[in-house]
Amino acid sequence: MEAAEAGHLVMSTLHTIDASKTVERIAGLFPLAEQHIIRNRLAKSFRYIISQRLIPLKSGAGRVAALEILKSTLRTREYVEKGEGEGKTLLDAMRIGTTEGMQHFDGEIEKLIRAGIIDFETGMAYATNAGNLRLELADFAESTRADGTPGA
Repeated sequence: MEAAEAGHLVMSTLHTIDASKTVERIAGLFPLAEQHIIRNRLAKSFRYIISQRLIPLKSGAGRVAALEILKSTLRTREYVEKGEGEGKTLLDAMRIGTTEGMQHFDGEIEKLIRAGIIDFETGMAYATNAGNLRLELADFAESTRADGTPGA
């Protein structure tokens, strides 16, 4: 974190399931008494947190990366520093921050399903919230038969 605060480009990897869990993992590495300070430092120094899930292709010949991108904005820095709360989550910020270049897993998985790159069941298995994604894809599911061909 010191290198990032000094203006150096720092890239790192963590095994977490999404951007918000990455923030929690970083803060959780420190004693409880220091976590507010760490959150403050992280909020001021991060530019992007990018998470990926490699999802099997519909064709079965490989995988496609679904990316979640959290960008440093006034809102996301506040959520990182103060923690998430009801209606104030990093996921909410990513959902409404698409014009700023942010994206969330379920939105990207939805695009991959609609484009025919991955199948519906696989998308549900890799979704953060399969129930919500299923609702978003209700129109698509109704127009697609069980064999994957467009319905009437």
